[in-house]
Amino acid sequence: MNRKTKNFITIIILTIGLFTSQLTKPNSQDDFNFDNFNSIDFDDIYIPADFFDDIDYSQIPTRSYANIFEELADIILDINTPLWGITKPPKGRDVLYLMPHRISALEYGGLMLNLFFNSTKAMNFSTNETLKFDENKLALDQLLSVLITELGVKEASSLIPLFKKLTIQERKLGALMQLAFTKSMFKFEINTSLQFSERNFWLNKDDQARIQEMFSDSDSTFDNKELCKTKLGFGDTRVKLGLNTLNMSNLQVDVGFEGIIPTSKISTDPKLQEYHRVDLNNFINDIPDLLRNIRDNLITPQLGNYGHFGLGCFFESKIDLLNNNLHFFNRISFDNLFTAKEYRLIPSKQTIFQPISLEELKENPEYETKFIKEYVFPPAYKVLIQPGDIINFVSSITYNTNNNWNLGFGYDYYNQQREKFEKIYTTEDASSLKIKSAIAPAAIQHKLFFNADHIKKYKKWDFVFGLGGDYTISAKNIGRDWTLFLKIGASF
Repeated sequence: MNRKTKNFITIIILTIGLFTSQLTKPNSQDDFNFDNFNSIDFDDIYIPADFFDDIDYSQIPTRSYANIFEELADIILDINTPLWGITKPPKGRDVLYLMPHRISALEYGGLMLNLFFNSTKAMNFSTNETLKFDENKLALDQLLSVLITELGVKEASSLIPLFKKLTIQERKLGALMQLAFTKSMFKFEINTSLQFSERNFWLNKDDQARIQEMFSDSDSTFDNKELCKTKLGFGDTRVKLGLNTLNMSNLQVDVGFEGIIPTSKISTDPKLQEYHRVDLNNFINDIPDLLRNIRDNLITPQLGNYGHFGLGCFFESKIDLLNNNLHFFNRISFDNLFTAKEYRLIPSKQTIFQPISLEELKENPEYETKFIKEYVFPPAYKVLIQPGDIINFVSSITYNTNNNWNLGFGYDYYNQQREKFEKIYTTEDASSLKIKSAIAPAAIQHKLFFNADHIKKYKKWDFVFGLGGDYTISAKNIGRDWTLFLKIGASF
């Protein structure tokens, strides 16, 4: 194995180890609290008093880590129960729904550019519900033994406190572009975006420096690029056709249809490797591909909705009060996303139970593959997926000041229903797969937002300059994020 491959494997194994080696009481998916994510206690980790007695510290190797790879297969054989609880990827909010509609929409015809920065400090990812290391103590003890032998007691023990600190972050930077035309009672509008997105495993700078010190070979450097993935490209496009049904002096009502075109596929098409054939004899060579799939499943940025067309409808109302200085705005929309093919990691249902015959496991390649797919590494499958319907409700109050400023405050509710797997493209029996482990559940998010717009009127058009932001106050099965934005444009 060449040094570059070995370095890569080291980084990924230790990365996976960081978020899999937490021995805590399992929390349910619904009760997971991000505020408690970094307060996980490691008092349950038990190392016997004589654990270090047989280690010859004078013979500890210098950062070659050969034994880690040679002994990994033996560690895997002592996993007592399937490692994976769920394999669904962490979910963020699509840019088309990222900013509350009221602060980004054109009220009339015109052209608007919304520059935004969005940050999700911790994605909806729970080690406790994802992996079952608390039920595989023997394998964990063996892994710790190997690490201590390779690193020494001091370095291995200092690694343990880092386990509870690892999170997954996501950041988006880009521009949401809008173009609208009005004709009599009708309004036609196009929304699309250009964005740069990054998703990464995260530790603070001091902890990163410690990891680099512990796991860098003497003649190479720690490659941080393996711990993050970035994407630059277009998001999806929304096309709206609205009808002004009421246009009274203090009440306006618009209804209409909207469609979603998955233009994000132009610049990115997330794809995992369908790696179904694994055996212990070639396990070391298979590890990079298997771990890349796990890493990519967790930290591949989402520029759009993974290739799904959509069709929906909306209702908007605006009530003017206090001599048209105070405006009460409401919007509710419903979008149905059509089926499309995606790639998902799906573990196999358990058919192999303890005690496991090591002789049969090593002599029968088919049995080996079944064991690995059931217990250790879920492979990727191409799946025809029906995403959940999306309901979005926005309510805001805006006040017009005497100096051409509009100050607004509001509430945004986002709800995407549980997705469905319509078909799994495989020659295997689909009923043998743990499909529920890979299905994304319903996602709910509540936000508060504010905006301030300055409007300078000209003879035939208005110049609009604004700023604002939003903040997530509650979320379930979706990341808690915040957004800052600056908009500039013309309305006519």
